[in-house]
Amino acid sequence: MARSTPSIRLFITVYKNTRFLKKVLDSVAHQTYKNFKVSVLEDGDSIEMAEFIKNLHYSFPIEHHTQEDLGFRKNKILNVGLRNATEDLIVFIDGDCVLHPSYLSTYAKYYDSNTVLFAKRTNLDETTSKQLLETTTIVPSKWKMLRNGSTRIEDSVRLPFKPIFTTNKPRLLGCNMAIPLTILTSINGFDEDYEMTGYGEDCDIEWRILKAGYLFKNLKYHSIQFHLYHERPEREDQTAISRAMYHSKIAEGNYYCKNGLEKIK
Repeated sequence: MARSTPSIRLFITVYKNTRFLKKVLDSVAHQTYKNFKVSVLEDGDSIEMAEFIKNLHYSFPIEHHTQEDLGFRKNKILNVGLRNATEDLIVFIDGDCVLHPSYLSTYAKYYDSNTVLFAKRTNLDETTSKQLLETTTIVPSKWKMLRNGSTRIEDSVRLPFKPIFTTNKPRLLGCNMAIPLTILTSINGFDEDYEMTGYGEDCDIEWRILKAGYLFKNLKYHSIQFHLYHERPEREDQTAISRAMYHSKIAEGNYYCKNGLEKIK
């Protein structure tokens, strides 16, 4: 049965960029929903990040989990976060995603223990991102985004009365999704076999949750976030390896992964 006030654990995955994280946490401080805790999940072990988090002063609790920097191992640090979480709903964002003040309240409103919730994001241009980082503004104006060349501006339009529907073709983004902890444990969390970018933290978990029989609901026009601009390295060679692994695992058909929260030989 749905609950209107679920406890939420907000996972923020990061790698070294404290300036972006500060803006993201400022947006978390503006959330209208208050029944949450934050886990900063660092795919690395930066002294600068540790000092930065140590000196933060927000009204909400923040846990910081790290691991040795041995390349892209996002799924591994996500599982570390899951092992330390007890909340009803896990909300996933990245350390470059600024949240609309209604972000967590929207996920809380539509929480159901058998349903995965998800949305997309607006991709800010370089100029708008810079302005956001240099001011206390949380939600950029649509006029500025349009004028400066942001993309997916339509995903920043909030229509709270628009009906929500289930879908069997969710196309999850790992930076904007909310999954009940019970669902995540039922599929053994994230598959740590994925150690390269592209498919592990969203596409893989999507097909396994679908295979397990759970529902998905698209919160487009409800759950709003803004992605700060940064250069994106070319990683097609890594993505190709992840893609091949992804299709291999689908062919095997095991939604309960072997290398997840618990290790199965």
